Amino acid sequence: MKNLLAAHGGCFRQSTVIDLMGLENASTLDRWREHRQIIAVRSEGDEWVYPVWQFAKKQRRIMLGIRDCLAELAFEDESEPVMFFLTSLDNLGGHTPLERLRAGKIEAAIMAARYHAW
Repeated sequence: MKNLLAAHGGCFRQSTVIDLMGLENASTLDRWREHRQIIAVRSEGDEWVYPVWQFAKKQRRIMLGIRDCLAELAFEDESEPVMFFLTSLDNLGGHTPLERLRAGKIEAAIMAARYHAW
């Protein structure tokens, strides 16, 4: 997982995300994580870190479609959403859900999440 995340830009620490998103404290970020509205994984130091690729190029927001896809996915392990977004899927023509989101194909990524959840 560490290598996969590093190959896709790495992760932000919690304090960086709080600053990036203009949050006053960690409670909002914790709530987003608990309600599956942001992707977070545990680092080797048992700290929550947040994959860089889920944030929009324009600061202060999560990329469009990420939260919609997370709402459709059924997962038990925090690494599962990472694998979903970074894995090429046949029903997306060999593209990853992240690639589809970056291309503005949000509905295609959401449909792939629904299909994946089945």
